[in-house]
Order: sequence, then C-alpha cells, then structure tokens
Amino acid sequence: MIRHLIYFMFLIVLWSCKQPTDNKSQKEGKPTQTKSQSTSVEHTNDLSFDYDKFEIKKGQLGEIKIGMTISEAEQKFDGLRKEVGQATDFGFGGGSPAYLYYDKDDVVFGLIPALDTEILLFIIVASPRLTTINGLNPNSTVKEISKQYPKVKVYQNLMNSWEEISDTSNNWDFVFMTNEKTVGDYPDLENPSELKNMDIKADWITIK
Repeated sequence: MIRHLIYFMFLIVLWSCKQPTDNKSQKEGKPTQTKSQSTSVEHTNDLSFDYDKFEIKKGQLGEIKIGMTISEAEQKFDGLRKEVGQATDFGFGGGSPAYLYYDKDDVVFGLIPALDTEILLFIIVASPRLTTINGLNPNSTVKEISKQYPKVKVYQNLMNSWEEISDTSNNWDFVFMTNEKTVGDYPDLENPSELKNMDIKADWITIK
C-alpha cells in the first residue's frame, strides 16, 4: 500500500513539473500578436520630360513634326503641363491658339495650329535645355549664332519691331523681342542689317 502511494505521488510530481514546459511550448508555437500597422505607399503618375529626345531639327522638334495634328503631336511626349495662350503672343495674327507646355513654371515649347484647324503650323521652342542639331539653343547669344552662320543678317519684323535671324536651310527663326537696344540698325526698314550687338540673347526659336 505504501508502495502504491509513493508511486502515485511520484506521478503527480512528474505531471506538475511537465506542465509549465508544455505551456511554454504552446506559447512559442503561436505567432506574436502585434498591433496592426498600415503602410501607405504614395503612387504618382508624374512623368519627367526627356529633353535629350527633343532635338531641334528641320521642320520638327524631336518626333513632333510640322503638318501633324495637335493630338498626334501630344502623343509624342509626356511630363508637361498644358495651357492655352494666343498665337499673337508670338507675333502671329489670325486668332489661332498657342498650346503651351510647361515644366513646372517654365515654358518648354508651344504648338500653333493653322487657323480653325488642328494642323500644326509653327513650333515655338523656348527652353534653353533644347538644342538644335548644330548646338544652338533658344537663348543663344547673337555672337554664338553668328559663329554658326558667319554671313547671316538680322531682319526687323515690321508688325511688332522684333528681330529675327533666320536659318533658311532648316526653316528656323531665332526671335529677339528687342526694344531700345537692338541686334541691328535699320535706316531702311525694308532691308536686313549687319549684326551689331553681339551679347543679346534670343527669346525663342520658331520652327516653320
């Protein structure tokens, strides 16, 4: 009888010693519960305009070409904000709009269609980050332009008194919105002038 009692007590002690170990095993087997956290990922559709792909060429800016529609032209680029201005702001009459494309607050270029159509007639290139195939840009100085066109002359636009240096082989005009200080002298308004003030910068290039 005593033997049975001792044996029974031994089993009780053995069971009580094993119990914490089993509980610990159960706790270790469960994943730790933590307060759920939500991670917010900011998705943006902002695209950057790739200036390197938009070289100023004869009749075109990158893949934007004179003669295509405005809709077709807008499929050739991303990353710019669009505003609508007037063609008269760039010296053209007739009442056509000027579709202007901005990188932040800076105009990169503008597209001007023929009157009452969507057909692209002129491209206004304004950003100095865009360059011609011969290395000039819309803010090049008269001196820099003259190095590429040694015998070139400057014309005065009789409509607004702005001045223009033309590359007739590529159909570009370097436009100067000059006032008191001018690129040339015009005693005879009908005739072009030699280049006089070499430090004046162009305001934009018109692709025709």
